[in-house]
Amino acid sequence: MTEMSFSHWLEQLGWIQKGDCLYVVSDMMELAKHEKCFGRRLVMDEVIDKLQELVGEQGTLLFPTFNWDFCKGVAFDYYKTPSRTGALSKAALKRADFQRTAHPIYSFAVWGKFRDELMADKSVDSFGKGTIFEKMFDWDAKVLDIGVTPLQGVTYVHHVEQMVGVPYRYDKAFTADYTDATGVCEKRTYRMYVRDLVKDPQYVKDFLPLAEKLQKEGIILSEEYDNVDCHTMKIRELDGPVREEILENDSRNLYRYHGQKEAE
Repeated sequence: MTEMSFSHWLEQLGWIQKGDCLYVVSDMMELAKHEKCFGRRLVMDEVIDKLQELVGEQGTLLFPTFNWDFCKGVAFDYYKTPSRTGALSKAALKRADFQRTAHPIYSFAVWGKFRDELMADKSVDSFGKGTIFEKMFDWDAKVLDIGVTPLQGVTYVHHVEQMVGVPYRYDKAFTADYTDATGVCEKRTYRMYVRDLVKDPQYVKDFLPLAEKLQKEGIILSEEYDNVDCHTMKIRELDGPVREEILENDSRNLYRYHGQKEAE
């Protein structure tokens, strides 16, 4: 086991450059166990500080702070509704230098160059045109995965699904109470490109067949910090292969669903 701290290892890896727009997907449990073996406590703020240092003042950090309760009719509160996407995103939400975007289902804790533009986003859609996911493509964003499989939690895949159009999803509206950052409460409606339960699409092993193909092609870079898997990829380089998978392979390396064409 390496005695180098994770933050130092990440810096030595050289994946992150000044000016990067970085979308961070993480499960910090195994990393916390590793640090404990060396008598260290994994401090989320220290990881965030290191990421800020690596992207610099011209960079941007996005931590997913997703919560799907709004889809069940549960009221959303800008300050009180918790993130359901990991310890790192929860830590970012507590910091004064981060702000949370407005979407009640797919919000992000954001910091850096594009923060104000992201905070101005009023999209009611979750994945489609004009959303943060489209902006990630425009800004040539990178994904950093910590402690997860290569495409696990990379929600950009759903953006491509919606832009192309897939037979196992459809657009659906959700309405519930919404309390904004100023304390004003009102009914709001947001939309999501949801799975069609009749076709019952099931994930194919966290999209691992496609991920392994992209690793071989050098689109996804992977390294291991002892037993903690880490990956990175560029959104623009991911976009084309996901489109190709949907259009030319009927999404077989993403989902299995009722009515799917047999492989030739």
